[in-house]
Amino acid sequence: MKELLKNKVAVVSGSSMGIGKAIALELLQQGAKVLLNGRDREKLKSTKKEFAGLGYEVPVVTADIRSPEQCYFLIAETLKSYGRLDILVNNAGLSSRGSVEEMADMNFKLLSETNYTGAAHLSKYAIPYIKETQGNIIFINSAGGFRGMPYNSAYSASKMAQAGLADALRIELSDYGIHVGIAFVGFTKNDPQKAILDVDGSLVYLPKRTNLRLATPESVAQSVRQMIVKRKNSITLTGLGLFANFSIRYLPWFSNWLLMLNRGKIKRNITMIGGEKVKERTINSKKHEDVLSSSKVEI
Repeated sequence: MKELLKNKVAVVSGSSMGIGKAIALELLQQGAKVLLNGRDREKLKSTKKEFAGLGYEVPVVTADIRSPEQCYFLIAETLKSYGRLDILVNNAGLSSRGSVEEMADMNFKLLSETNYTGAAHLSKYAIPYIKETQGNIIFINSAGGFRGMPYNSAYSASKMAQAGLADALRIELSDYGIHVGIAFVGFTKNDPQKAILDVDGSLVYLPKRTNLRLATPESVAQSVRQMIVKRKNSITLTGLGLFANFSIRYLPWFSNWLLMLNRGKIKRNITMIGGEKVKERTINSKKHEDVLSSSKVEI
C-alpha cells in the first residue's frame, strides 16, 4: 500500500493541528509529499518543526481558505513546490454551537465560508491539475453532515452543503478518472488548542469530552488513507456515526423521534458543555484581512 502513495503530492488544508495534521503525517509515512496549510503561522511553524524532527521536511503555506484568492494561492504554491498535484484533502473546518435564534449573525457566514465555499474554491482551483494525475479530491466531513442537528444547526448545514458538493463533483469528474471521496467523521479526540465559535461569535476552547467514546486523529487518518488508496466514495467512522447514518437514511422517523426525545441531553452534554474563552482571538473580518495580507509560503 505504501508504494501506491510514494511520491504522490498532497495538500491538506487545515493541517497544523488535529485531524488534518494526523492525515498529513499518515500520508508522509506512506511516501507521499505533503504541503501543510493553516491560518495560524505559529502553529504551522510548530508542526513543520515537529515533522522535521521525524525526518520529514515539508513546505507550509499560511492561507485562509475563506478567500478564493487564497485558495488559488495555496494551489499555486503547491505546484511551485512540487510541480504536480495528486491529492487534495479538504480538511480545514470550523465548528460552532448554539440555537438558530441565539446564534450571532456572523457565525452563519463564517461556517459557510470555511466548511462549504472554502472547500469548493480549493477544489475548483485544484481540478485542472488533478485531472492530469487522475488523483483524489477528499472531503473531511462529519456525522453532522447527515442531517440538521439541534443546537449545531449552522455547522451541520454547512457540512450538508459540503456533502452535496462532493456528490455533484463525483459525477462531474467521473469522465476524468478523478476519485472524489468523503469521510463522515464521528466524535474525535480534539487538540487542546481546538477552538469553536460560541453563540455570541467569540471563540471558545472545545472541552475534552469524557461522556462519549472518541476516535483518535490517527485512526481517522488511517481510514482516510485507505479511502484514498482504495478510491472509496465515502466512509463513515465510529459506531455512533454508523448508527446515525443508518437511522437517518433508512429510519428517518425514528431518527427524528430520537433527537426530539434527547434534545435536552444533546444541548447539555454534547453542544453546550462549557469551555474556556479564547483570549484575544476572534475570527472576524479584521482578523481575516490580517491573514490575507500576511499569507506566505515557507519552505
